[in-house]
Amino acid sequence: MTSNKKIIISLSIIGLLLVSLAISYAYFSAKITNNESESTVVATAAYLELTFIDGSPEINASNILPGWSASKTFSVQNTGDSTAYYVLKITDINNPFVYGGISYKIESNDGGANVALDTLPLANMPVSGPIEIPVNTTHNYTITTYYNELEENQLSDLGKSFSYTVSIEAVYKKEIQYIEDLVDLSNEVNSGTSYEHTWFVLTRDLDFNSDESYKNANNTTTYGDYNGNGTVESIKTELTTGNGFKPIGSIDSIYFRGSFDGLNHRIDNLYINVTSTTDKSYGLFGAANNSTFQNIIISGNVRGAGNTRGAGLLGCLQNSNVINCHNEVNSTNTADYSMSSGLLAQIGDGYVRNSSNSGNVSGGISASGLVGHINSNSSLIVENSYNTGTITNSIGLYAAGLVVDPYSNSTLKIYNSYNSGNITITKSGTTYTGGLVGKSTSQVLYIYNSYNTGTITNQAESSTNSSIGGLIGQIDTGTIINSYNTGSVLGGNQTGGIIGNKNNVTTNLFINNCFNAGTISTNFSGSYVGGLIGYSKYNTTSKMIIFNSYNIGSVTSTYQAGGFFGQTNSSIYPINVYNAGSVSGTTSAGFVGTTQSRYMYFNNLFNYGIITGSKKYGLYYRNSGNTNSILNSYYLAGISGSNISGYTGTSLTAQYMASPDFVNQLNQNKRNIDLSTIYSGALSAYSSYELSDWKYDAEKGYPILDN
Repeated sequence: MTSNKKIIISLSIIGLLLVSLAISYAYFSAKITNNESESTVVATAAYLELTFIDGSPEINASNILPGWSASKTFSVQNTGDSTAYYVLKITDINNPFVYGGISYKIESNDGGANVALDTLPLANMPVSGPIEIPVNTTHNYTITTYYNELEENQLSDLGKSFSYTVSIEAVYKKEIQYIEDLVDLSNEVNSGTSYEHTWFVLTRDLDFNSDESYKNANNTTTYGDYNGNGTVESIKTELTTGNGFKPIGSIDSIYFRGSFDGLNHRIDNLYINVTSTTDKSYGLFGAANNSTFQNIIISGNVRGAGNTRGAGLLGCLQNSNVINCHNEVNSTNTADYSMSSGLLAQIGDGYVRNSSNSGNVSGGISASGLVGHINSNSSLIVENSYNTGTITNSIGLYAAGLVVDPYSNSTLKIYNSYNSGNITITKSGTTYTGGLVGKSTSQVLYIYNSYNTGTITNQAESSTNSSIGGLIGQIDTGTIINSYNTGSVLGGNQTGGIIGNKNNVTTNLFINNCFNAGTISTNFSGSYVGGLIGYSKYNTTSKMIIFNSYNIGSVTSTYQAGGFFGQTNSSIYPINVYNAGSVSGTTSAGFVGTTQSRYMYFNNLFNYGIITGSKKYGLYYRNSGNTNSILNSYYLAGISGSNISGYTGTSLTAQYMASPDFVNQLNQNKRNIDLSTIYSGALSAYSSYELSDWKYDAEKGYPILDN
């Protein structure tokens, strides 16, 4: 699409509404109530009023072009009798623009918060830390919403609309200045004080190994034998030896319900050594609910034992946000049924944004960089986040760079995120390992604009039913858009550059604008290796649909290998795609090493890769299955397209594939494809996705997709 092509779109914006009131109101209030013990509350009542200065609380606009912006002004006033604190929140978000087309900025010049230009969040979240507002003080704000001038928005967002709400939430504020403040907070929460509606702010960098971070590093009387080693030592020694720091909210039924803002400070050399399974969740915070954690960097070492779940920042999280948090803690657990993660180990309904892990993770049943398990019937969004730490799966089932295991009926959406950490499997037997996701049995899995560059290596002596993928180990259903793998994926029975194994469920898999450039191989016997997908289990109704995608990585198997699929046992639809990677196996082919597909539809694709093996084909080898539809399918001359007479595609010379005539032919074929009518509407749900144009790449010597 050319950059000067402007498509008019229609949008509506609700700029400022308080969540609890109806749309017609223009005046709002929130009340701070006494929700702590009388001994700790200084101000028992204060009132905050949010008023729209320029009239209606709404912005309504239509026929908007990319580059549009609009502003609203509002004020927050403290009309009570004591100083108050509040946070700004963006909620009630309706934003279907997956390309990140909507951004916003909040400005104040009289003591309020300033929020730099940022994309509109994908989930409800606070956009500021606690803001102090004295009595009879007014904070004036301007919020500006932008529709970004991105080329891809001009057609993909046609006819869409978005809305969101800006509100305030009254909170208490408490400061963390010393290590002892963290210890006190841990003791209080684990004794039953949840600190709901309280924001803790870290006022400076803290280091568990530094005397300067303590009020009195040599104190031996206040906390006693804190680390449980039988000897009363200084508080600094207690926190850095034995069991070390006690997680804040470390028991399942005892949650921290406040929020924590690090103000971009560090907490270094955290040390936790869990030796009892009584404390099932551990990290700086063991268990939290209805909380926000933001703007913190944390380092150190945490270690667990038994049936526990641990991470550097959070052990168990419910209904909460993690924003701009960065973990450098090394996390280890050697028990069979334990969970180890970098950032947080288990979550039920949450949002992880602008966060990362660089700590090394080695663990029990699962090991992951960002997030461990997602609870059943829960939803997680991961946005603009990454892992660079090494992941080692030595005794468990699952390993992943980002999220190890979304449980059944859960929802996982990953946007603009990546893994570059190396992942190593040393456990023999069944494993599910992926650069982004280990194993997904979720009801909804959506991955957009994300990638893996880390090397994934299976070093186990034996492998049984191991599924390893550059992005996902095993998947039930999902949509993967604009994503790729460039890391080597070595080992596994089902091994793929994007997905190791598509499970035998009736749900579909859709892949668009994706590629693999990593080396995909295995030394295990009887293995299925594919440039995109290693293996799909038998199912008569499941469909795998791939648009505008390619493989240029080499594919090697001791058994069956394909440029796209190692072996398929469900219906497949590769359309407007190509393979240029070399393929080698006992049975090998440009696209499908072996197919037992229920239905196979090829359209506008070509293989330019070198195929070697005792059975080798330019397109596919069909062992069994039903009907095929092989249209506009091309392969290099010298070998047969397939073993099925009449469905072999078209043999072409390398010279012709390098010509403008072949590029023109591919583009003409593409224009004639009507996705809504293929196979009695099987692809109708994806008819809104465009097929990409083709162009010639002189360096590679063949046509490539103009994605």
